[in-house]
Amino acid sequence: MACLGCLGLANLEAWNARVARGPLPHGYTPANPHRPTMAHLSGVPVRPNSLRPPLAGLPASTRSRFSLGAPRQRRVTEATAAGAKHRRSCQTARAAPKEAAQPQRQPRGDDEDDRMGRKGRKGKSAAASMNEATLVRVNKVLEDFRASDAEVYTFEPDISKEERAAIHEMCRKMGMKSKSSGFGTQRRLSVYKNKRNQGLDMEEGPTHLGFSEESRHVLQDLFTHYPPDDADLNGDANRNSSDKAANIKWKTDSAFCKPAMSKHDITKKVEMFSTKINGSPQLRKIMEDRSKLPISSFKDVITSTLDDHQVVLISGETGCGKTTQVPQYILDHMWGKGESCKIICTQPRRISAISVGYKIRLESKGGKNSSVMFCTNGVLLRVLIGRGTNTSKTRNPKSLDDAIMGISHIIVDEIHERDRFSDFMLTILRDLLPVYPHLRLVLMSATIDAVRFSQYFNGCSVIQVPGFTYPVKTYYLEDVLSILQSVGDNHLSTTTSDKKQRSVLTEDFKSSMDESINLALVNEEFDPLLELISAEQNPEIYNYQHSETGVTPLMVFAAKGQLGDVCMLLSFGVDCSAQDHDGKSALDWAQQEKQQEVYEVIMKHVECSSAKLTEDNELLNKYLATINPEHIDTMLIERLLGKICVDSDEGAILVFLPGWEDINQTREKLRASPFFRDSSRFLVLSLHSMIPSSEQKKVFKRPPAGVRKIILSTNIAETAVTIDDVVFVIDSGRMKEKSYDPYNNVSTLHASWVSKASARQREGRAGRCQAGVCYHLYSRFRAASLPDYQIPEIKRMPIEELCLQVKLLDSNCRIADFLKKTLDPPIPESVRNAITVLQDLGALTQDEQLTELGEKLGSLPVHPSTTKMLLFAILMNCLDPALTLACAADYRDPFLLPMAPDERKNATAGKVELASLYGGFSDQLAVVAAFDCWRRAKDRGQESQFCTKYFISSSIMQMLANMRKQLQSELYQRGFVPADTSACSLNSNDPGIMRAVLMAGAYPMVGRLLPPRKNVKKTIVETASGGKVRLHPHSCNFNLSFSKSSGNPLLVYDEVTRGDGGMHIKKCSVVGSCPLLLLASEMVVAPPDDDSDEEEDSSEDEAGKSTLAQHRKEIMSSPDNTVSVVVDRWLRFDASALDVAQFYCLRERLASSILFKVKHPQDVLPPALGASMYAIACILSYDGLPDMCPSNDLLQNPVEARRFSLGKRGYIPPGGYLRSFADRPHHAPHFQNLANHPGGDPAYTQPSRAPVGRFDQSQRSFRNSGPGSSKPRSFKRQRNTAL
Repeated sequence: MACLGCLGLANLEAWNARVARGPLPHGYTPANPHRPTMAHLSGVPVRPNSLRPPLAGLPASTRSRFSLGAPRQRRVTEATAAGAKHRRSCQTARAAPKEAAQPQRQPRGDDEDDRMGRKGRKGKSAAASMNEATLVRVNKVLEDFRASDAEVYTFEPDISKEERAAIHEMCRKMGMKSKSSGFGTQRRLSVYKNKRNQGLDMEEGPTHLGFSEESRHVLQDLFTHYPPDDADLNGDANRNSSDKAANIKWKTDSAFCKPAMSKHDITKKVEMFSTKINGSPQLRKIMEDRSKLPISSFKDVITSTLDDHQVVLISGETGCGKTTQVPQYILDHMWGKGESCKIICTQPRRISAISVGYKIRLESKGGKNSSVMFCTNGVLLRVLIGRGTNTSKTRNPKSLDDAIMGISHIIVDEIHERDRFSDFMLTILRDLLPVYPHLRLVLMSATIDAVRFSQYFNGCSVIQVPGFTYPVKTYYLEDVLSILQSVGDNHLSTTTSDKKQRSVLTEDFKSSMDESINLALVNEEFDPLLELISAEQNPEIYNYQHSETGVTPLMVFAAKGQLGDVCMLLSFGVDCSAQDHDGKSALDWAQQEKQQEVYEVIMKHVECSSAKLTEDNELLNKYLATINPEHIDTMLIERLLGKICVDSDEGAILVFLPGWEDINQTREKLRASPFFRDSSRFLVLSLHSMIPSSEQKKVFKRPPAGVRKIILSTNIAETAVTIDDVVFVIDSGRMKEKSYDPYNNVSTLHASWVSKASARQREGRAGRCQAGVCYHLYSRFRAASLPDYQIPEIKRMPIEELCLQVKLLDSNCRIADFLKKTLDPPIPESVRNAITVLQDLGALTQDEQLTELGEKLGSLPVHPSTTKMLLFAILMNCLDPALTLACAADYRDPFLLPMAPDERKNATAGKVELASLYGGFSDQLAVVAAFDCWRRAKDRGQESQFCTKYFISSSIMQMLANMRKQLQSELYQRGFVPADTSACSLNSNDPGIMRAVLMAGAYPMVGRLLPPRKNVKKTIVETASGGKVRLHPHSCNFNLSFSKSSGNPLLVYDEVTRGDGGMHIKKCSVVGSCPLLLLASEMVVAPPDDDSDEEEDSSEDEAGKSTLAQHRKEIMSSPDNTVSVVVDRWLRFDASALDVAQFYCLRERLASSILFKVKHPQDVLPPALGASMYAIACILSYDGLPDMCPSNDLLQNPVEARRFSLGKRGYIPPGGYLRSFADRPHHAPHFQNLANHPGGDPAYTQPSRAPVGRFDQSQRSFRNSGPGSSKPRSFKRQRNTAL
C-alpha cells in the first residue's frame, strides 16, 4: 500500500510537479499526503517476500525438532512395556503397535496427552495451540512417515505438552497410534503405523446354527441321490482351479478398428463437409469461433511435431481449446494426406467422454465406423490388456486380431488428474511404443508437471499453449481479516477492468522496454519509459527487469533522483525488493548514486509496508488461535459475503466448501442472518453431486435484476462446470478427499487442504467469463506450503483391479515389479493387500500365478469380486438383482439428498420402505427395489410421480438401465448367459437368495452387530480386525434395533470409512449365517474352548498334534455331537456334526460348480452339481434370511408385515402404493435346465417333501479326510481354490 503521508510536504511539491508534467494514468488522483490511501490499481498491499518458503518462517529449533528427513531408524524401548526384554529394530518390528499398547506406568500418564488431543477447548482443537508454521511442518513429517517403510517415528524430547496433544490428535485422524513415554525432559512421543490385528478374541458367545425342516428334506433328497464322495471330502474337485491360465484371447472390439476408407472416399467426405459448411451460417460461425481459440495458432506445430515424434505433450491453460480441437487438427491433417486414421481420445470421467462416438465403462454409442472415438481411461486400458499377448515378448505387429494395429493416435487428456487407470495405462503405452512405431501418443492437461511427464517418456516434445482468461484479483486470509476490520472502505473500488489476461510483454514490447531503460540510464531521457508505463497499468511493465542487466524502472528513477516518478511507482504497488543481476535493489541504487531524498522515501515506504505486514500477521495469529483450523468458519464466510455485497452491486458469488455438511451449515447460517434472509435480494443455492438435477440447473440461470446469486459448492465446480456470471470466488481451501489406508485396510474421507493446482483452478472460476476476485481463506504461508498437485489415485485407492490386470497383461510378471514402473508406484502394503484379496477370491494362487477363475474375473469391466457375485447369481438363477448391484457399485446410488429437513426425513423413510420389499435392513437391496419399482412405474407412465415420492434420480436410473444392458451383453458374449436371460432370474425376488448374492459380492467385508448397551443408542459393528465401527446416518440401518435373543446378527458392507467424525459404514445389509458358511474362505472345526488359530500356529510336537487330531475325530464321530465351527478365525458357530459335514460338502460342490462354469460357460452342469445348486438355492430361500427379518410368507401379508414392524426401528412395511409396483409373489426356488445354459440334472428338478430315506452315516466317512486317514478334520478352503 502506498503511504503518501510519509513523503512529507516537501515531497508533495515533487509529486505535484510530476502531475503537471503530463497526464497521469487513468483513474489516478492525487492523495491526501497526511492520510494513507489505497490508490494503486492492484488493490493488494506491497508485501516483500510475502510468499516465503515454509522453512524460512520457522525458528531453527522448530526446524530441528520437526525435521522433514527420513523417519529415524532407532530402537524404541521407552514406549514398550517389554522393551528391555524384546528389543527390536523398528524396521522389522511389525508388532510394534501391539507392544506399544501396553505402556509403562509413568508419573504423568500417556492418557493425559490423549485427553488433551481429544478434547482441547470447546470449539477448538489441540492443533490450534501450535502456530501455523509448526502445524504445517509436523503434518509434513507425519505424511512422510506414513509413506515410508519405517514402522515407528520418534520425536525429539523437547516438544511441549500442547504440541504432544496436537500430534496425538493428528495421528488419530491419520489412523496411526501415538504414545508418550519417559520422564521429565526425556519424555518422548512415538508414532506407529496402526497395523491390522491378525487375530481376534472371540468374546461374544457362539451362534447356534441349524437347518430348518424344509432344508433338511432338501438335503436328505440330495445326498440320497448324490451322496458325497472322497472328492467332496478332500477338495479334489477344486484341485485344478489353480491351473495357470494360458492363451488369454479376448475378442477385438470393432469400435477401435480403423475405418476402411480409400483415398477417394476421404476426398468425397472432405468435399461433402466443405459443402455443408459453406451452406450453413451456423457451421461457418463455429469455424470462425474455432479460429479465435488460442490453440488455433499451434495447429501446424502440433501436426508437424506428431509427424516427427511418437509422443507429444500439450500443456494448455483452461479454455485454450485443446480438448475439442486437437483431435480435429489431427483428423484434418491425416485426411489432407489422403490417409484414414483412428483417433482414440480418453477422458478420466464418464461425462467428459460422451461425444458422437464414445465408449465408456458399461455403456457405448456408435464409433464402429468413426475416425474419432472418445472413451474413458478404463475402457482403453481393457483394450490394451486384451491384445492377447504379452508386451514383453517379441510379437508380430501385423497380427490381424491386434486391436492396436487399428489405432493411429491415442490422446490422453487431463493427465494431471492422475486417476489410477491413466497412470497404469501410461506405463503400458510407454512399453508399447517401440513395438508399434506407427502409433502416436498425445498427452494433454491444463495444469501439469510437464518436465516430469516429459522425462517419463524419454524427453518427449512439449508444446505450451497460453490460456484465455480474465484477470483475477487475489486475496488471502490476512487480507480478508484486514478488509473486514476496516470500516467504511470499499475494497473493490479499484477493481481491474475487463481485459483479457494476456501477457503484454511480447518480444517487440520487451525490446522497447530494454531500449527505454537504456535511454533513461545513459541519456536521462525518461519520457519513452514513462509513456510505456502509463500506456499499460500492468505490474508486468512497472516491475519489468531489463533482459540483460535486470534493472527495473524503479531502479532507474531512484538512481536519477526522479522523486515524483518514484512516488508514482510506489503508489502503483511496485515491488521494492526486486534485485538486478548484480544483486542490487532500488534502495541500493539510490544509496550508490547518493540520492538521499529518494532513498528515504523508499525506505519509509518499505518500513510502512513491513509495519502493515506485521500488523496483518498479528491479526492473523490472533484469529488462528481462536478457531479450529480443521473446521469451516461459517461466521467468517457470512461476514465476507456481507462485505462483498455491500462493496459491489452485482456478480454471482461461488463459495467452495469441503462437503455436504459444510454446505448445510453455511446455508443455515445465511438463512438465520437478517441480512441474507431476504429472498428478494439473495438467492442461495447449493451445488453437490447428490442433489436433484433440478436444483443443480438453478445455478446456471441468471437471477432477476437486483438479486444476488450465492452458490455453495463442493469441488464439483472446480473443473466440471462453468457458471458464466460468477465474479467472486470464496475458497475455503478445503476439500473432501477419499483415500485408502493400507495399514488398517479402511477407506478414509477427510477434509484436507487442496493442492496449488486446485487453488489455481478455483481462482480461474472467477475469471472464466469476466474479470473477478478470489478470496482464499488461508494464509500466504499456507498457500506456499500446499502440495503442487493432488496425490495420485494409485497411491490412495485399493488396486485389486490393477493387480489382476497386470497378470492378464503378462502372467509371468510379478505384480510389484510391474507397478514399480509407474510414474508414482503404489505403497507396497497396498499391493500386498490387493494380492491377498485376489488370492481369497481364487484369482491368484499362493505363488501369485493367475488361475482360470482369475482370468474370467478380469474379463468383465467390473471389480473382480463383482464378477464373482455375477457368477454365483447365475448359478442361483438370481441374475437380475446382481446386475443392478454391480452397476450401482460401479456408478452411484440413485437416491437424492433433498434440501428441506422434512423432506430429508421423508427420503430416509422412503429408502427404508423400499428395502422392506425384500426383507428390509439393507441399503443395497433398497437400490434393487428402487430400480425394480422404477422400471415398472416407467412402463405404466408413472415414473415422475414415483421418483418424486421416493426422492430418486430418474437420470441415474436410466444410466443404470443402460449399464445393465451393456453388462448383460458382456456376459452373453462370454457365454455365461443365453441371449434371453429371463430364465436366469427366476429367483430374483427371493430375499434369502438375494442376500446370499450380496454376500458373494461383499465378502470378506463381514461384520457382526454388537448387542445393545445401556445409554448407547447408536448401533455398533465389530469387524474382522476387531475394530468397532458406527453406522452412517444415511444408512437404512442407522436406527436399527434388535433384541439380545437375536444374538449377534451378521452384516455385509461395502467399506469402512474413517472420516472427521470417526469410523463408519455407509452401506450395509443384515444377512444370515448360511450364506457366510457357504462362501467364506476358511471354516475350521475347533474343540470346545479351542482357539481357532491353534491348528496353524501351535508349537506342539507330533505327539501333541496326533492327540488333537484324535480329539477332533471323536468330535465328528457322531452326527448328533455339537461342535464349534470357526469361520475366518473370528466367528464361532455351534452346530451338529452332521450339519457341519453337509455344509462342507455343499461348499465344495459350489466351488466345483463355479470352476466348471468358468471352464465350460455354455455347458450344462453335471447332474450332481446341478442338483447341489438347486439344493443350495432352496436352503438359502428357507434359511438365508437373518432372524430379525420377516419370513417370505409374512412379506406377502400386509397385515402381518405391519404387526411385525411394531416396535422395530429400521423397518417400515411397504405401503399399498409401493406394493402396486412389486413383482409377482415369491414361490419356491427355480432351477432351469436349458440346453445352452448350465442348469443341472434333468431328472432332479424338485425335491421330495417326504423323507425318502435316512442319511446313512455308516456308509459315508464324514469323520476323516479319507479312508484310514488320521488327519484332523478341517474345513478350511485353500486360497488357490475357486472360492
